[in-house]
Amino acid sequence: MAAAACAPKGPAAVLSNRELPPIRITTKSELVLTCDPADAEVELDGVPQGTCEDFNGEPKGLSLKKSAQRVQVKKRGFLPWDTVVETDGTRVVMNVTLISSGGSR
Repeated sequence: MAAAACAPKGPAAVLSNRELPPIRITTKSELVLTCDPADAEVELDGVPQGTCEDFNGEPKGLSLKKSAQRVQVKKRGFLPWDTVVETDGTRVVMNVTLISSGGSR
């Protein structure tokens, strides 16, 4: 009877499964942008997509094709920022801080 008292119980096994972090599985490419200023405009291959606030990961990022694409972040009074992003079913997170151009905001 002593051996039966040491056997693991069902609820303990369920509790250990709940402690595992959530796993995010994605097959699409996604770009998450955190920008300063947050209301900077985002363009993808020259086409306006919205503002950085729209793609900060809550609830979603900017969907990308599985090829190289040009991403530009800009706002009046700041120097524009751009890069080429090439992904393959991954989630890319970028922090962008625009530099003041010295002009009017």
